[in-house]
Amino acid sequence: MDISVKDYLLTQPGFPRVSPTDPYYMEVAVALSHAWQAWGGLGELSEAVRRQVVLATVCYFQDIVADAGLWRTFTRLHNERHGQPLPHYGRSDDYIDYELNVDDLRYLIWYIIAGEHAPEPGLEPDDADIARLAEVLHAVLDERYTEAPVAPDWQMLSAVDIDNPAEAQEAYRLAYWMFWRSYLMRPTSLAATRHAMPEAQAIIARYAGEDASPALADLNDTLMVSRPAGPLSLTIGQWIEEIIR
Repeated sequence: MDISVKDYLLTQPGFPRVSPTDPYYMEVAVALSHAWQAWGGLGELSEAVRRQVVLATVCYFQDIVADAGLWRTFTRLHNERHGQPLPHYGRSDDYIDYELNVDDLRYLIWYIIAGEHAPEPGLEPDDADIARLAEVLHAVLDERYTEAPVAPDWQMLSAVDIDNPAEAQEAYRLAYWMFWRSYLMRPTSLAATRHAMPEAQAIIARYAGEDASPALADLNDTLMVSRPAGPLSLTIGQWIEEIIR
């Protein structure tokens, strides 16, 4: 599968700004793609779905390396609520909190595939090919784990004071990225888009050829603020508060 620089940059919290670590992580994306191709499994998935799995894996890697807090918060809250860090899988003997884990990738692969396929059924969480793909991708990341540079933009949450009015625009930009583009929220934002499509079409029809973009932007903001996001039932504001905490 081909992964363009634009595909990669659109997933990044600093987009459209380019980070000095982007070439490194773009190379990781290519290595993941090649490893998957060499393995040859899950070929029934479309190239678009496979691309999203690879991009989400790179973002998960950046998140773990930078300790940005998205994955840490998800597994911490799930563990507090359900006694294990991930849905579907118990805590493996070799599972290490907030580090690089094969089981993290098993869940992430399933989660992305399920979100891309909705409302049609995807693969089951315990599918053997998902487990094998997690091992294939983990091997690529594990080889690079100790040398991987911290991506500056992935430390954005620690630098934003959401209670400071002067930083309101940056907090909004961060919330927008998290809901619409971050790897952890993408399946939810896809569902929100599908849900809102009739309303969006009605807005476009109502403006009858005039510029409907402000009204569509308001709809986006409403969805972002009101709908639960990510693999836990939290609003984007609650996610940000939990990540900072």
